[in-house]
Amino acid sequence: MRKIIIAGFALLLFGVKGFSQSAIEDTLVPLKFFICEQVVNANDPNEKQIIQLWKDYLSEGEFGDSTSSFWSFEDSNNPDEYLWAIGVESLDNRDYQVQCKIIGVYPVQHDYYCLKSAFTHIDDQGEIHLDVIPTVYAKKFNGEFLLVNSATYHKEIHEHRKVGNINYYVHPAHKFDYEKAKRMSDFNNQMAVKFSSDTIECTYFVANSSREIVEIWGYEYMDRMYRPEQTGGVAIPSDNILYCGNNSEYYPHELIHLYAYNVSNNFPHFWLNEGIATYFGGSTEKSFEWHLNELKEFCKLNPSFDYSDIAGIGDTYIPNGKHLTEFRYILGAIIIREVYENDGMDGIKAALNQGNTNEDFFHSLKKN
Repeated sequence: MRKIIIAGFALLLFGVKGFSQSAIEDTLVPLKFFICEQVVNANDPNEKQIIQLWKDYLSEGEFGDSTSSFWSFEDSNNPDEYLWAIGVESLDNRDYQVQCKIIGVYPVQHDYYCLKSAFTHIDDQGEIHLDVIPTVYAKKFNGEFLLVNSATYHKEIHEHRKVGNINYYVHPAHKFDYEKAKRMSDFNNQMAVKFSSDTIECTYFVANSSREIVEIWGYEYMDRMYRPEQTGGVAIPSDNILYCGNNSEYYPHELIHLYAYNVSNNFPHFWLNEGIATYFGGSTEKSFEWHLNELKEFCKLNPSFDYSDIAGIGDTYIPNGKHLTEFRYILGAIIIREVYENDGMDGIKAALNQGNTNEDFFHSLKKN
């Protein structure tokens, strides 16, 4: 399954939260579908077709399929990439029952239809978990409905501004700031020089908060989108899309992910990927130096902390009460700094191309 680069708000993979490893293994259970009784139009001709299309897509498990017959590719190389959090390809072969309940299907602007569905599961302690509520769109092409990703729809309904090579799509509650957009464009040009590449042309969705940007991204609900610190962003490098819920046209961290992806032609190891984005672009609107100082203070108070335990550190934050500095981001940035100071951009490019497994990561550390 592809990974989407996420910064500012950590989002768990679908179905992991609350699931006990003591559950019976090797018991494969199929995905179950339900339609909420409030979806009174479920049997209307168009709505019925769209619901069936969505069910067929999920049942087939064809995630990221470039030949998919379910999706429109008119505006996207990977139209279902944004649905990574559902885990489409594994819905039918998990150790626990997954349920998909259709909770709404209705027409929206420009001849599109919107479909929302809630994914839930019950863990072996009997607790019911609401995992994610994705939003998909559908539209007729040559007389047949196809699924359409959220970015395509929102490009058609939001205000568009282009500054340099950046196409901004502005949430209606956000007031566009040209000076910040110009600053972002200048940063984009600088990174092109640093990476010895063409200046990337990208789509930049800008909103005031994480909640707003996650909805544009294509989710009515996702774990942690309601965290108290309402700033964060997501990069989808395969389509050069940035979702930025930081109330700003300037989000250098997310842009760096596009350059890192282009350098490696793949997703680098998480620590290096977030490390390079944090080193050159900061994180959660704080500079690398700010996060480094937070780590220094933590080190003073916790001299025996084990930084080598990748699995143990996970997506944990330095417990300073600010919930802004994740260990992997700042530790990855320190590694990138060392590589950059010793071997420059050639060293960084080599590190990004080492592979994305933990074994590749440690090999890169040892080598560099």
